[in-house]
Amino acid sequence: MVIALLFLLALLPAASATVAPNLHHRDACEDFASYATRPEGTPSKGPLGLPFMRPAPGCRTFNSTAVEKVVANLTSRMKDPDLARLFENTYTNTLDTTVKWFNDNLTFVVTGDIPAEWLRDSSNQFKVYIPLMAQDAPLQQLTRGVINLQARYITEYPYCNAFQPPQESGLPPECCSGDTGAAVSPPDDLSIVWTCGYELDSLLSFLQLSRRYYEFSKDMSIFAFDNGGWFSAVENVLQVIDEQIVPTYDAGGNVVSFYNISGPNQQYMKNNGRGPPKANTGLIGTTYRPSDDVVYFPYNIPHQAMAIVELRGLASLLKQVGLRPDIQAAATKRASSVEAALWKWGTVLTKDWGEVFAYEVDGFGGAAIQDDANVPSLVSIPYLGFVNATNPIYANTRKMVLSTAGNPYYGFGPVIRGVSSPHIDEKHVWPMGLITEVVTSTDDADILLKLEYLKNTTTGLGLMHESVNTHNVQDYTRPWL
Repeated sequence: MVIALLFLLALLPAASATVAPNLHHRDACEDFASYATRPEGTPSKGPLGLPFMRPAPGCRTFNSTAVEKVVANLTSRMKDPDLARLFENTYTNTLDTTVKWFNDNLTFVVTGDIPAEWLRDSSNQFKVYIPLMAQDAPLQQLTRGVINLQARYITEYPYCNAFQPPQESGLPPECCSGDTGAAVSPPDDLSIVWTCGYELDSLLSFLQLSRRYYEFSKDMSIFAFDNGGWFSAVENVLQVIDEQIVPTYDAGGNVVSFYNISGPNQQYMKNNGRGPPKANTGLIGTTYRPSDDVVYFPYNIPHQAMAIVELRGLASLLKQVGLRPDIQAAATKRASSVEAALWKWGTVLTKDWGEVFAYEVDGFGGAAIQDDANVPSLVSIPYLGFVNATNPIYANTRKMVLSTAGNPYYGFGPVIRGVSSPHIDEKHVWPMGLITEVVTSTDDADILLKLEYLKNTTTGLGLMHESVNTHNVQDYTRPWL
C-alpha cells in the first residue's frame, strides 16, 4: 500500500467508472496475510522478476474500474518492469485486501494484517484514491463511508486511535487488542475500541481526509450523516487539542492530566500513565508517535506542523461550504498560536547542522534529535504542506536526519539505508521512510537510488515490508504492509 505515495501526483484523470463490489467473506479465498508470504503470479519481465501478488478478481474486497485504468495507464508507460509491478501490486492493495465491510454510508477498512481500523492508516490508505472521486461514484461512496465511520469513532472515543467493526456490519469484535489489561482514562470499551493510544496525528488525519475528499468530490453529504456527526467529531478534535495544550502543572503545582494509559505492556506511559511532563508552550501534546511507540517528550514537532496545516485547512473547508463560522474562527486562531509556539520551541541550534527542527520537545529544555520513519515525520514536513523543501531550517534538518552522524535512528548497510525506528530496532530501515524521502526529494539521482532500494528489498515478494535489516535482506518484519 505505502508505495502508492510515490505516484500521488502522477495520477491521471480516469474515464467514468462502473464498479461491481464483491461479497466480502468468501470461504474459498485465502487470507492475504498468508497469501503474501510467498511469490504467486507471473513474474515481471524485469531483472528481479517480481511476482504478480494481487488476489484473483473474485477474492478482492472491492473493484474499481477507475483504479484499474490508472494502473494500466501508468504501468504501460513505465520503463522499469519491476517498478511497474511493484506499483501494480501496492497501489491497488487497499481495495484488493482491506475493505472488510461497507454499506451505503459506512466503510470498515482494516490496517493490513491487523483486524482493526486505525484512524491514521485508513486515512492514508484512501488518500491515494482521492483524485479519482469525481470519476468513480462507487469509490467516492466507499471513501465517504470511511469518513463517516471515522467521525462516529471520534465522537464516541476521541482519545482512541484504532477500532473494532461497527455494529451494523454484523462482524464480531476481534480478539486480543494490545490494550487488554490496560487502565485507560477516559475509559474505553474494547467491544468498540481496538486500542486507545492517543495520537494527535490520527485526529488530524481525519481532518485531512475530509478536506481532500471535499476538494475532489464537492460532496457535502459527509456534513449531514448521523445528524451532523461530522461536526461532533470536529468539535471533539478541537476539544482534545485544547486539553493537550494545557501544561502538566497548574498555578498551584498540581498535576493536570486529561488522558492516562498504563498497564502491563512496555509501551504504556510513565508517571502512572500520564507520560513525561510538559511545560506551558502553546504546543499540542501527544502520547504516541505514528510508529505506535510512546513519545520521549510530549510535543512532537511533525505533529505540530500537521496540526497547523490541517486546522487552517478545516477553516478553509468550512468557509467554502458556508458552515460553522465559530469553528472556522477557533481553528484559525489555534493554528496561528501553534505556529508561533512551533517556531519558538520546536527548533534547536546544533553545532554541526545549524538550526534544525527537533523531533520532540518538552518546553523544559529536553529535545529528541532524531527522526522516525512513519508520517508525520521531520522528513515529511514539505509533504505535510507546512514549509517547502527549500526552507533553510528544513534543509538543515533533512541533512541531519538522513545522515549517519546526525540521526541515531539512521540505519545503513549494503542492503538498504534510511530512517529506522525504535519500534523495531536501530538496524531495521523502514521502506515507508524511503518513500517519504522520495516524495520530498528534489534530487533525481537520489530518487532513483531510493527506488532501487525499494525494488530490491521485497525479498522476491513484490510487496513492501514494514522494515528490512540493513545487512540481511531476508531479515524483515511483515511480508506485506
